[in-house]
Amino acid sequence: MTRYGVVTAELVGRRFFWRPRVKSYGKWAAYRRLRALAQLGLVLSDKPFAHEPAVLRVTGEGARIADVGVQPAPLVLSELKHSLAVVWLTEYLLAERRGAELITERELRAQRYRELRDGARQPEQGRAPDALLRLPSGGGARAATQTIAIELDLSRKDKRAMERMIGQYDHERVDKVWWYVTAGRVERTREIVRAQRADDRIEVRQWPG
Repeated sequence: MTRYGVVTAELVGRRFFWRPRVKSYGKWAAYRRLRALAQLGLVLSDKPFAHEPAVLRVTGEGARIADVGVQPAPLVLSELKHSLAVVWLTEYLLAERRGAELITERELRAQRYRELRDGARQPEQGRAPDALLRLPSGGGARAATQTIAIELDLSRKDKRAMERMIGQYDHERVDKVWWYVTAGRVERTREIVRAQRADDRIEVRQWPG
């Protein structure tokens, strides 16, 4: 929860209480655990929209105990739909790929901030993706890994903004970019990527949600 910033009870349940036999998660088990965390002052709940589920974030004490190098996340309503969709997508990708490792956007930004502060990183024109996946790509004790940047784009963007995003990845050390867009925007996005001669490293995919 700390790493992502904001989640829902369903996302927690699917991650930690999934029951493959019935293809669902243990709702009572998830809610009991979350209620206990709330009673301990480690998790707080908000319900910003009447017809949407409550969203969960860690408190300051929760972030301290998690000790993953990021602070509690603010509740930004304009980013909420996208933030929850990123959690869904990355957990889906992790479940499909055994051995994959995840770095969330919050962890990546915190790491870059520390490096800039300590002089270990220079200001640049790169881009912090929605997440990074590190996938094992070989066998042996020292198996190579492939670094995949995950971009989730659910809202329509103009051509200039899309071209700028593509160019920003010229400054990032990633092997591939998986760019997820809605079904109606797949072909247009692929055309823009091809026109920028970036289709060797940017793979446009349909959002599975």
